[in-house]
Amino acid sequence: MDKASRHIAFLLLPGFSHYSFSAALEPLRSANIITGRQHFTWTLVGTTDRQVTASNGVTTLADLTLDELDTPDEVVLFAATNADPVTTAPAEKWLRFHYRQGGNIRAVSSGVMVLARTGLLDNRRCAAHWEDTPRLRETFPRLTVTDSIFEPGDRISTCAGGAASAHMMLAMLEHSLGPALALDVATRMVIDRIRDGRDSLDVLPHIRYGTSNRLLLQAIALMNDNISEPLRIREMAAKVGASVRALERQFKSELGATPDRFYRRIRLSRARQLLRYSDHSLVEVAAYCGFGNTQLLKKHYETVYGTSPRAERQRSRSAHGPAPILHEVNADY
Repeated sequence: MDKASRHIAFLLLPGFSHYSFSAALEPLRSANIITGRQHFTWTLVGTTDRQVTASNGVTTLADLTLDELDTPDEVVLFAATNADPVTTAPAEKWLRFHYRQGGNIRAVSSGVMVLARTGLLDNRRCAAHWEDTPRLRETFPRLTVTDSIFEPGDRISTCAGGAASAHMMLAMLEHSLGPALALDVATRMVIDRIRDGRDSLDVLPHIRYGTSNRLLLQAIALMNDNISEPLRIREMAAKVGASVRALERQFKSELGATPDRFYRRIRLSRARQLLRYSDHSLVEVAAYCGFGNTQLLKKHYETVYGTSPRAERQRSRSAHGPAPILHEVNADY
């Protein structure tokens, strides 16, 4: 092993994203191959079990468990979308210890949720998968959750997951081994453009919404930015430089829904996330999502999801337990 090698532990919690994990690991492997040196070594780590099943059902055999792991230079954390705080507690405790010992941490996709529970992200900017963003902002108000694909830091970095995992690691390669090598690695991985942390999750919103219509994407961005106090469609049309009639026509033609209906679905989707993953009351959820009262929320929620907000909350609690509470302010990190 090269004396200058940097050893990285990939901490895999059950239900982790196999895609995000592979995207983060491959740049390191490619860097070693291209340079002919072991710049990076790595270990796959499970919490208490070496057999860890990913969200796609593939079981990965880890090299070690946390109890067997010596202190690595860096740990990259992956977790399930609905990671149970009870089962992730040992990992959270180890992450605090690792940070106290001077180690670096990268949290990827829903691993950001687990890292947030340790308190180590307090008063920091962090990136997260767009599905996790609403509950992170509601549950952990000390965090500044950005729309970037990754947020680099001196010792703690966060990433939205998926392809962004590769871009976070390419940025690390560029910093440690130079831009020429990072470009060679990207080329080897058939990545045509290296994105930096300032790129937004909405750089390619047409993938999420199924349209490349610039007018519609501007209107949808306004909808997502105005959840608690919804804009009138007339106001929205004026902001994007279109008539109400033209906006309605394009929404119906490309998205099969009126602007009002599409807007309501966005707010209902936000309500669904809060019901499933936060501890906010139904009154608070209705207010946060711009419905004003629980009766109106219930009416629209049942129409779209076929169940009431209260039943949604109860079913989620039965499956995953109560929503996680904020970490202790004076926890021993």
